[in-house]
Amino acid sequence: MNNYFNHAERGLSMIELLIALAISSLLILGITQIYVDNKGNYLFQQGQSDNVENARYTLLILEEELQRVGYRNRPDDSFENTFRAATAGTCTFAAGEVINFHAASQRLCIRYQPNVPGVASCDGTELDAADEPYTNPAEPAIVRLQVVDGALLCNGVAIVDNLVDFKLEFGVSGGESREAARYTLAPAAGETIRSVRYSALLKSRAQNLADSNASPAYQRWQATWYDNGRATAPDRALYLIAESTVNLRNLTR
Repeated sequence: MNNYFNHAERGLSMIELLIALAISSLLILGITQIYVDNKGNYLFQQGQSDNVENARYTLLILEEELQRVGYRNRPDDSFENTFRAATAGTCTFAAGEVINFHAASQRLCIRYQPNVPGVASCDGTELDAADEPYTNPAEPAIVRLQVVDGALLCNGVAIVDNLVDFKLEFGVSGGESREAARYTLAPAAGETIRSVRYSALLKSRAQNLADSNASPAYQRWQATWYDNGRATAPDRALYLIAESTVNLRNLTR
């Protein structure tokens, strides 16, 4: 009788415990790996989404502002009369000039008359506009666009961040020709800017998302602008290139 109870109350053997621990460890490792993979995929998708949203917003802001360049409430009035010589902050314009670029500081200055009441510039400032065309011309708005410390600034206000690099090219013509004869990084004196081509290299906020530093987007950028196609990115963030061209349609005199 005693032998029966002793046998019934006996616990797990050492071998059984080791097998149970091994199975539990494998299950925990599997669950942990699934969590790590899902977390990595989520961060990767989030990084891509951030880049796409930043690129879309950058293109939207630049296109919206550049399409306004030179707009006049009274097209029958001359550029020289509508846009008089003026200085606002670091932007200086000659009479009739509506766009200029300072190559050393990579500063683009533009001006236009607001076309509808309630319209705002890219920094969020509401602009005074004429109620109707040909009546009560509004004071020209001056907008300064510049990239500083990885951020695109509009009149000193950061509107897009995580910009690694930013380039502007200008389609220019000589005299009154309305067609761009060539593209250049720095328009010469006497050349009129007819279109603006812009390119931006953006990167995700989070790092260590890519498998390696060999980013195709980063290498393409370096090859295009710095003739260095073998460059590797300084980190494993996700990189994206956004680029477009805007024709300045309001410059017909």
